[in-house]
Amino acid sequence: MHSPKQMTDTQNIHTQPQAQHPVFNNWQVVSEGWYILCSSEELQHNQLLTRDLAGQKLCVFRDSRGQVHAMDGFCPHMGVDLGIGKVVNDRVRCFFHHWEYDANGQCQHIPIQKEIPRKACLKTYACKEKYGFIWVHPDKNTNSSVLEVPSLAGQEVTWRHGKPYTRGCHFHITMINGIDPQHLRTVHNIHMDMEIAIEETGQVITIDLSGETPSTRLVEKWVRKFLGPRYGYSMTYADGCLAALTLMKDVSFFGSKSKRWPELTMFFAYQMITPGKTLVQPIYVTKKRQGLTGWLVSELCLFFTKRAFFALQGEDGQVYENIRFNTRNLLAVDAPVAKYIRYINKLKPSPWGKLWSPPESETAESED
Repeated sequence: MHSPKQMTDTQNIHTQPQAQHPVFNNWQVVSEGWYILCSSEELQHNQLLTRDLAGQKLCVFRDSRGQVHAMDGFCPHMGVDLGIGKVVNDRVRCFFHHWEYDANGQCQHIPIQKEIPRKACLKTYACKEKYGFIWVHPDKNTNSSVLEVPSLAGQEVTWRHGKPYTRGCHFHITMINGIDPQHLRTVHNIHMDMEIAIEETGQVITIDLSGETPSTRLVEKWVRKFLGPRYGYSMTYADGCLAALTLMKDVSFFGSKSKRWPELTMFFAYQMITPGKTLVQPIYVTKKRQGLTGWLVSELCLFFTKRAFFALQGEDGQVYENIRFNTRNLLAVDAPVAKYIRYINKLKPSPWGKLWSPPESETAESED
């Protein structure tokens, strides 16, 4: 069966042609970035498993010291799924013929002979544990880190995992939702003239939106009373697969000039399930505060963050099931969207995507 996205891509192709992009909204490209492989609690000491991630079969194992390692998921001998093997002496042992691979993907033991074939090795990938998940990067030598919420960078945080959900379009499109000022009026009935500031640094782009809190309707007057005369929020993106949303940014406490309401922050991790289907993992994040009062404040922040997410998801979710996104008629007000698309198109494709081309050295080696 075809996914809804695959079907919409074949509809109206002559009467409503789509703009094509090198990376943005391109299912054939997996950009370099951090992707969730599994939860931390799924992997105990001396345990391994395999998972499908963005079209890759990956094997991940935790050694006797608690360190996590990831590599390709098929044994290079005869292609057996390494997930049915086990961890022996901090090595992955293939179930079929008991070949053993160390954390660097090098075969270290073959039961029937001492000589190890030169190609008896596996590609390995960088791993990190954060927010209660194990994350994998397509480049084993990356210097990047899993995105932090900018206002919480370097601080100790606490989090809750939201329920993962799917979307019938590319995650590059669903990630646009937070920076589309027009839909605040049309979908959410929020009539604000937003001031927009955009900062791009390497693989990260932050878009701040702020403005005067409206006071036309009764509900707006009450909001202005509680939150003050100005309201702001921001979206931070990394690697085209991670996004952090900060709500209640610099919002005053009952109009006070010196006191602020705590910010509400949520984190989204995206990945392709199959072409045409996206998996989204929400994570609610807040500062870890000390003492009983601090714990209570943190729990309330997480609770209200979750409620805010449900409100946004419920109103916007229906948009993304049959959307056939196009970029041919963007308006001036869509400047954040246009900037975001340009940012995505500059991202580096990884070997996990179908359009990636290996360096000449790797091509020559594979032909030996």
